Amino acid sequence: MSKAKSFAKILTLGLCLCPCLAEAAEFCDDNYYINVTLDNQTRWDMCWEHRGLTGISLHHVFYTPPRGPRLLVLYRAELAQVHVPYDDNGIRYHDITDYGFGRSSMLPLATADCPKGQLLNFYDKTVICQTTQSRGEAYRFGSETKQGQALSLFSVSQIGSYSYIPRWTFADDGSMEFAVGATGALQRILPDDQMQRPGWNIGYDRVGVSHLHNFFWRLDFDLGGQGNKDYVEQIDFVPQAAKLTRQTTVFTKEAASNVSPELARTWLVTSSALKNAKQQAMGYEIQLNQSGQRDEGPDLEPFTKHDFYVTKEKSCELYASHNISTLDEGDECADNLAEFVNDEVITGEDIVVWPTVSFYHMPRAEDMPNMDAHWSSIRLVPMNWHTQNPLTR
Repeated sequence: MSKAKSFAKILTLGLCLCPCLAEAAEFCDDNYYINVTLDNQTRWDMCWEHRGLTGISLHHVFYTPPRGPRLLVLYRAELAQVHVPYDDNGIRYHDITDYGFGRSSMLPLATADCPKGQLLNFYDKTVICQTTQSRGEAYRFGSETKQGQALSLFSVSQIGSYSYIPRWTFADDGSMEFAVGATGALQRILPDDQMQRPGWNIGYDRVGVSHLHNFFWRLDFDLGGQGNKDYVEQIDFVPQAAKLTRQTTVFTKEAASNVSPELARTWLVTSSALKNAKQQAMGYEIQLNQSGQRDEGPDLEPFTKHDFYVTKEKSCELYASHNISTLDEGDECADNLAEFVNDEVITGEDIVVWPTVSFYHMPRAEDMPNMDAHWSSIRLVPMNWHTQNPLTR
């Protein structure tokens, strides 16, 4: 089943022609439309949905820089799995597909949860806090400095003893950060009666069992509104004769890759149809900065073997693990990301990228009775979306 998109007008961007997109409000009811202009006149507008499994899903996300056209940067963005294996193999949770971040799991927010912000409702439940926040110093050169600003959205889902806080941040320079905070209470506490108990003594002869949180996002960019024009480049910086040489690999087939600190590896999602006024290809860099901890599970969890995936867009492939087995049409669906990557050609096709990060939680005495919120995130940074820093005049 193909994605329904309607784009009609033409505009000039620098020296190239690009499709202009219908207003985002046309893709959702007014109650599910967000439209914010920040102090430097950057505008973000988008639609949101409440879904039973993924919780809050964003779609038709548009970015308008202070001196540039309004263009689509994300067709859809959502959390695609929270995988939580415990060190003693006593349980291996798949929180998105086993329980779901929406419906009764999504907690109603109170005014106190959203100071100086706006609460957004799904029917009679307040499910999103929308705020505009300072993001601190955006740049400095000598005495010249600029404070940045960002639109922030968050919801809260209760899964067992854990409270998860998915947060979506959209900055005035066009960058985005998608994060999940984990707080609440420890899910598994056992007697400290064995020297080999995997965990940490949290007091009173009790051990909090150590575990991982593997976060997977599903991002369908469709930069500028043309899904079949996106392509993914892997950028490595290889040491050669005391210098670093850039090596670029364009993925032409579905692929899986890993963070490689020794190569300063990164990934770009670029559009072959969009160029700035300097005729540079426009795209977004996907930064997985929290790569100090990672999980490579047993053979029954092949989706943990890699940190970054790119696949052909399919309505049947929605979740990183424990994916739905069939659709209404009767199509059989693959179970996990490892099975999604099956050597299909993606050149000229609509693609989806799946960035992942891991957090290893070794419990401590300070986690009792309530854990502090620990955050895991990815960053999406504009590449050639502007011809200079958009915060300078």
